[in-house]
Amino acid sequence: MRLPQSRPAVLVSLPRNETALAREAALAGADGLKVHTNVRHRASGTAFGSLDEERERLRDILALGVPTGLVVGAAGSVSLTEMAAAREMGFDYFDVYAADAPAGYVEACGPVTPMVALGPGDGPAQARALARRGTRALELSTLEPERYGTPLTLATLARLEAVASAVDVPVIVPSQHALVPDDLALLRAAGAAAVLLGAVVTGADPAGFGARIAPYVAALR
Repeated sequence: MRLPQSRPAVLVSLPRNETALAREAALAGADGLKVHTNVRHRASGTAFGSLDEERERLRDILALGVPTGLVVGAAGSVSLTEMAAAREMGFDYFDVYAADAPAGYVEACGPVTPMVALGPGDGPAQARALARRGTRALELSTLEPERYGTPLTLATLARLEAVASAVDVPVIVPSQHALVPDDLALLRAAGAAAVLLGAVVTGADPAGFGARIAPYVAALR
């Protein structure tokens, strides 16, 4: 997984697999992107199709040359066969909730970095066990869905610090909280290797998409 060495990365989870959104994020200075297949994304409300259905859009996004990860599905929709095909497309990492990942997920990633998302109740012990089983990055899902969009809390910072100090793999924090740029210094101090900006803070409207990302990039430069 390609992340800056001197500071946390700003990654952007696209609300739709659209090249225009990806280009806006790249121009705003995002270090990487995340796209989706086989899932209905809760925060954006978008239903993403199979790899075959999304393939041309994904190829156009990858052609921008920005490191890009792929969410490979949700519970019951992760296809190891599709993952084998996606490995050839040039993704930087794959991602899925740990609870939704098939037992053979890490092996199916091959040379692509296997990332998994911890659930809101998962802590250091689960993180250590996943790292021992070969995951090479962790996404720290911070909130139950009904609490999306609430301000960053001390509890989330403490949980991040506990997880990040327990493992030797990067811990990425998604913007399930309504993060503001000033929060990024707190996340950095607590051990975040990257912040993943999603629909809670970027919205889904192409107009001004890059302008909404730029202040978060500036906060870490």
